[in-house]
Amino acid sequence: MQAVWDTVRQALAEETVGFLGGAIFFGSWLLQAWQSKRAGTAVVSQSFFVLRALASALLTVEGIRSGSVSITLLMGSTLLLMLYNIWLIRRRDGAGAAGPVG
Repeated sequence: MQAVWDTVRQALAEETVGFLGGAIFFGSWLLQAWQSKRAGTAVVSQSFFVLRALASALLTVEGIRSGSVSITLLMGSTLLLMLYNIWLIRRRDGAGAAGPVG
């Protein structure tokens, strides 16, 4: 039984980045559902895309670590799309027009 527990702990340690990315990815859906419930309509906010971009970056790293070309390409592409959506929202809201936002 100890050998099984050691194997599980080792796998968790090796895949921490992937688990964290997956948890953030899932959390982005929880945030989206909560924001939609509060608004009474479907909402896809900048914070949703920021969480998705972070999760996609972590899962891209996990794809590279694990040697999975498919996961690396899929999550890398998803990261680019999330960053594009963040850029569109910031441009729409005028955040990028006057310089750095802080």
